[in-house]
Amino acid sequence: MKLQKILSVAVFGVMFLMNGCAGKSVEAKNTGFFKDYEQFGNSAGLSATKSSKDVDMSKYKTVFVSPVEVISAIPQEQQTPLQKKLYKEISDYLTDGYKKEIQKSARYMLAETKSPNTLKLESAISTVEVHFDDDKWNQFSPIAMDITVTSYNSYADENVRILGEKRIVDSVTQEVLFESMDIIKDEKISLNGDTLEFQNIKPALDRWIEHIKNYFAK
Repeated sequence: MKLQKILSVAVFGVMFLMNGCAGKSVEAKNTGFFKDYEQFGNSAGLSATKSSKDVDMSKYKTVFVSPVEVISAIPQEQQTPLQKKLYKEISDYLTDGYKKEIQKSARYMLAETKSPNTLKLESAISTVEVHFDDDKWNQFSPIAMDITVTSYNSYADENVRILGEKRIVDSVTQEVLFESMDIIKDEKISLNGDTLEFQNIKPALDRWIEHIKNYFAK
């Protein structure tokens, strides 16, 4: 009986530690795309920005677009071929979408190389579970960009949204001119089955492209 009791206590202890570690991983709220997230802490709504006020933005006439980074919350070594295909499709779709919108811009021209007086657009896309009842805009939880044992309910309940992060820098000096993060709150990611397909996420991606278009139209 004593041995059985000891084993029971040991198993409980291991489960407690595992749950504690899992809880800590869920608490992480940032993708790591930005070096400093404290700058966004006091923003209202579902977006946050930081800009450099000492820079003359009127001197910039062209924009160089960097490939979009897809932050899937799934380690690369654990990604399946289908997941990798999905993430590349998302990156290519957004990158091409940015370029097409900038080409239509009356203010900027698309640059193929980094050069003086050229902006560089760097961005990342990820999925998060939103908590709209919380007081602060940035109360969300990173979630895998795919259907997993832990993410299925959030997707099924339509609580998952796209989080877009962008950084505008001087393409030559690498000086950061503008940073923002935005949750595309009005586009739910709805599933048709038990897998995440490109078509499930495309409407939210289109809204993010529209967001990029509006930024460069200012």
